[in-house]
Amino acid sequence: MKAYTILLLLFLFSLPVFPGNKAEAVTTDPMVGAWMKYRKGDFAGAAEEYSRILKKKPGLVEALNNRGLCRAASGNYRGAVADYNRVLEIDPGMASAYNNRGLARAKAGRFREAMIDYSAALRIDPLMPELYNNLGMAKKALGDFHGALDDFNSAIAIRPLYPEALFNRGLLRQQLSDHKAAAKDFQRVIEYMPGYAEPYYQRGISRAMTGDNRGALSDFSRALSINPKYIEALSARGLARIRNRNYSEAIEDLNTVIGMQPGNAELYYRRALARTRMNDYAGAEEDCSQALKRKKGYSEVYFLRGIVRGELGNREGMLADLKLAAASGYEPARKLLKKERGR
Repeated sequence: MKAYTILLLLFLFSLPVFPGNKAEAVTTDPMVGAWMKYRKGDFAGAAEEYSRILKKKPGLVEALNNRGLCRAASGNYRGAVADYNRVLEIDPGMASAYNNRGLARAKAGRFREAMIDYSAALRIDPLMPELYNNLGMAKKALGDFHGALDDFNSAIAIRPLYPEALFNRGLLRQQLSDHKAAAKDFQRVIEYMPGYAEPYYQRGISRAMTGDNRGALSDFSRALSINPKYIEALSARGLARIRNRNYSEAIEDLNTVIGMQPGNAELYYRRALARTRMNDYAGAEEDCSQALKRKKGYSEVYFLRGIVRGELGNREGMLADLKLAAASGYEPARKLLKKERGR
């Protein structure tokens, strides 16, 4: 997801560990304080707290595990792996340490090693749905989409109301072009977590891909009501409004997004489409030209500008644009160019 989304889902699950009996709990006040720093985002401060604890008790697996989480959150994946290695030397049956080492390796792009760790954890605890979710994410990153789908299915079979796995499965189903099933996954996430924008946005994408433009428009608007600064949803709503023939409202959305992303050629193209529908051919021509400044060889834009220039009476410019679009293999331009040359 991009920075503009607000869904705070942990697609990969780290597992903190705390002592489990009263005798140990007497010594864990510093552990609680360190974990609170972690929860507040003070990863460096939390790691320092755990390091102080470990000076007194070097073999305390809870502190080693949790310091690994802090190091991973700070981008120190090598240090995190070293902590989890030490944990597993002390307690080789600790599933959460395998999981967390897998996470650190995945964040460092070492997905195959991460898969080995998740699989080791599953041999210890085969009913932990987070492990299947994490394994699915690693497989997806390696391009094994069907294997990833099996893992997400396993996670959801264990925990049917598992919004993160449902969300991840929905995204994967989008990549597999199974948009109806993806929309159902996002619907289940919305039912469980209705206050987040991202599931509405993603369901809107799937609805648009199945031709449900009204449903898509509704979803994008709902996402924006939750997060008004959600640029992707605003851009998508602009396109949905074009498809729903709400051209003036589409232009309002696109004006806003272009102001925030002036280098995005696609946005100018979308606004050109809306302006063309409103017979604002001069404005559409300008938008096409702006799009082509930002993306060379954009065949759809050459085609649209050719049509617009034809409407403006610039036949020479129209033919030139159609030639450029046809030369890039854009079939509609080739057909129209042939027709125009036959006149």
